[in-house]
Amino acid sequence: MLNLTGRGSSQTCNGVRRRDFIQVGTLGAFGLGLPQFLAASERGVVDSTKDKRSCIMIFNLGAPSQLDTFDMKPNAPAEVRGPFKPISTKGDFQVSEILPRHAEIADKFSIIRSCYHTAAAVHDAGWQMLQTGRQFTGGVNYPHAGAVVQYMRGRRSDLPAHVVLPETMGRGGGNLPNGQAGGFLGKAYDPFALMADPSQPNFKVPDLLPPPTLGDVRIDRRRRMRDAVEGRMKQLETTESARCWIGTLKPRIA
Repeated sequence: MLNLTGRGSSQTCNGVRRRDFIQVGTLGAFGLGLPQFLAASERGVVDSTKDKRSCIMIFNLGAPSQLDTFDMKPNAPAEVRGPFKPISTKGDFQVSEILPRHAEIADKFSIIRSCYHTAAAVHDAGWQMLQTGRQFTGGVNYPHAGAVVQYMRGRRSDLPAHVVLPETMGRGGGNLPNGQAGGFLGKAYDPFALMADPSQPNFKVPDLLPPPTLGDVRIDRRRRMRDAVEGRMKQLETTESARCWIGTLKPRIA
């Protein structure tokens, strides 16, 4: 059982039960084996500079019920189980009959049917735990998983390391943090939000647009001024005077 809020209890000589280890957090659900990763790092076979992987987290705020899709509970009483019949899949488990294409590729994904929490019965509570792995308690607002990755790994380029699209989620009825921000890491680790629908023909990212008071003529004038300055600097760097000036700035060894 993947309990996101329960406290573990030690009952063996080494102090940790297998169930306790699973309950520590939710990263295991995404296939991250921390012991294996650390062991590989110790052996020197992990080169973080060559890790070009990215992660896309799809978080649906609205969708069909699990009783209609992936957890029909066919053996439960009629007042509990879902209305559709289960069908077999390539993944050696069952899904709803309304998902025949999912069944064909079920060996490519995993389903966790034991995830639950014991916090307030509001959307915000579930959103927090699934995006941060923690419950909002004691005024501590935990950061989103993407914010943590940005804090630990930084950026690869000038592009934001953590992006949310099409827009950030609002409140879910509990007036609580929804777990999508940088939390106690600070506003600098909030995600860059598009706040626009990429499927629209007139799609534009509001935060990347110039202010309305800055017209095309002024923008073009600034670009030409920048190009002129950069071109002049390149010419200056090739001159003898520039090389002599740079040489005088080098530290002298006593």
